[in-house]
Amino acid sequence: MTEAEYLYETVIKNDYCIGCGICAGMDNSPFKIIYNSYGNVVAEPISEATLKTSDVKVLEVCPFSDKSQNEDHLSKIYLPFNKNTDNHIGRYETCYAGYVKTGEYRKKGSSGGVIKWLATKLLQEKKIDYLIQLSQNDSRDVSQPLFIYKVYNEAEEVINGSKSSYYPVSLFEIVKYIKQHKGKFAITGVPCFIKALRLLSEHDIEIKKRLAFTLGIICGGMKSANQSKMIGWQLGVHPNNLIKIDFRRKYPNRPADQKIYQVWSNADRKERFKDVNKIYGTDYGAGFFKPKACDYCDDVVAELADISVGDAWLNQFTYDPKGTSLIIVRNPTLGEMLTQGLTNNDLELTRLSAEDAFKTQAGGFRHRRQGLSYRLQKRQNNNEWFPPKRVLPGDIEVDERRKYIYDLREKISEQSHLSFKKALDNDDLNIFYSEMKDVYDRYCSLNEVSSIRLFLRKLKRIVYYDVLRKY
Repeated sequence: MTEAEYLYETVIKNDYCIGCGICAGMDNSPFKIIYNSYGNVVAEPISEATLKTSDVKVLEVCPFSDKSQNEDHLSKIYLPFNKNTDNHIGRYETCYAGYVKTGEYRKKGSSGGVIKWLATKLLQEKKIDYLIQLSQNDSRDVSQPLFIYKVYNEAEEVINGSKSSYYPVSLFEIVKYIKQHKGKFAITGVPCFIKALRLLSEHDIEIKKRLAFTLGIICGGMKSANQSKMIGWQLGVHPNNLIKIDFRRKYPNRPADQKIYQVWSNADRKERFKDVNKIYGTDYGAGFFKPKACDYCDDVVAELADISVGDAWLNQFTYDPKGTSLIIVRNPTLGEMLTQGLTNNDLELTRLSAEDAFKTQAGGFRHRRQGLSYRLQKRQNNNEWFPPKRVLPGDIEVDERRKYIYDLREKISEQSHLSFKKALDNDDLNIFYSEMKDVYDRYCSLNEVSSIRLFLRKLKRIVYYDVLRKY
């Protein structure tokens, strides 16, 4: 087999491709990147013949290949100065919870707005020439993706980048841009994308030299483009008219984990939005529209990034409706910038332990460590190929109830892709509801937190926050 054939037979054919685009970006690559009919970004062969004749080395740059290095190995190369190591968050210097106190960074950013602030400072202080971050696509063409990577070289433009983006994209075009332009770059990315860039950097000296900083987005799993269509459809925008979505409109007086989704149509100017908890299929933990690859990743906090930022889901921070960031610092330059921001009263930072950082993402770690061990064991028992992980098959004990929950999450993920495609093909959203009902009902009845308990917990937070506002 050529390397291209092997990658296709293992990663791509078995649906472990996350669509990062690195393999397609190699010179004379036999692969291309597409949005498939399920709304996922994936690599596919240009032709069967090119797979058989290609001599392109693609195995060592794919984040899900069994021939590429894992996060532990790569962290020793790219983060050798970190004095602390944790089994969950990897190598690190310092952990914080915090937010930006000045400007509109917090208002227009995810959680506490720290990445936007930091990226702006990197450009202002000439530590980079370009920032690459995910942004809303300005096109009103519904055939175009709703989010794309954009390149910014003016500090004041950074604020216009996207907030949370539960939408699939690729690094394919961006890697080409970096190769074609001299200068220093910083890029934002989810864990598997940061890993892919580190793997590529080991084989492309220009990428390694130009990629000055990687800004990691803590990730609970990606979503297909069809999820956005489903949300829009429920809010009155047909998939053929959806041109924009905001996943992070914030309540002014409710806890940060209570979010609003807003959508826009090219057919009118009507304002459409709704509480995420009132939109079917947006239960994040259930796995709706999740790519299979996400269930075979053991990196929650972008362990290979120079800094990782996400939501600080601890009770003392969640009550603040404006949002608070979990910040894991690995690069000393970025650590010094945060310290200076604290001194200048630009930032509010609270030091966290590694254990606290883990607790902010405890659910994600449980699914991608305990749950992953169980999923790998199932693949092994069926003699199926699977990407090697630092978590070993069957190495973590899982009780029968949890196994059933993990099974149902996989089923919800798989079924949601199939059922929504059928709904699209028949122009009938009710098909999606009816086909998802049984498996999602079973999941809700087994889930650790019942719907009633979840409602009571959120009600308690609302009441508690209302009390705090009086003081």
